[in-house]
Amino acid sequence: MSCVIGTVFKNFAIISGDTRLSKDSGETISDTFSKVFKINQNVLVGFTGSGGAVDVLNQNGIFDKDDCPSAEDYLEFLWLLLGNRVVNEPNHCNILVLGKSKLNYGFGGNFHMSDDDVQNQLHLTDHRNVWAPIMTPPNVDYEYYQDLVNSKVQFIIAEQIISPVFSRGMAIKKIKEIHREIILEISKKDKSVNSNIEQHVIKW
Repeated sequence: MSCVIGTVFKNFAIISGDTRLSKDSGETISDTFSKVFKINQNVLVGFTGSGGAVDVLNQNGIFDKDDCPSAEDYLEFLWLLLGNRVVNEPNHCNILVLGKSKLNYGFGGNFHMSDDDVQNQLHLTDHRNVWAPIMTPPNVDYEYYQDLVNSKVQFIIAEQIISPVFSRGMAIKKIKEIHREIILEISKKDKSVNSNIEQHVIKW
């Protein structure tokens, strides 16, 4: 497994993830394996779970789609692609898509692919307010870290909103640092997460 954190607001999105790929046995395969991607100026995507899906999608150019106009379109595209068995191998992964919505707001959605569960879960949200999901390894206290990310990110957004001048750049800088701190903390508790962190930002 691995750790990915996202944040989407009305005019920006951030995604952060560690870069360790491990076998089910816990053996490390790579410490430079990308799990978060900037698809274009409108869309970010992140994965946790098995690396097979990421490899297949990457090799087929799915993480470089200049013509995709919104995060909703990309999520639907990915949902249909994975649902139609494009990744024809053991596929247990959580997928997070963030970015600009069709109406120019922030959009976020996530879904879980599992060969064991045909009823894959899908969660969609149109974000006028901030949304800050986290995907953690199974033996880490997910609820604790989800609450921590939420409270810290909401504090930064509130701080900027009450400021005489809302600084999107300052909000992004502070949120990136929060993502980083939390992934580093989790990396000390779970060997499937490393301290080599990749981050992407889009603004509109």
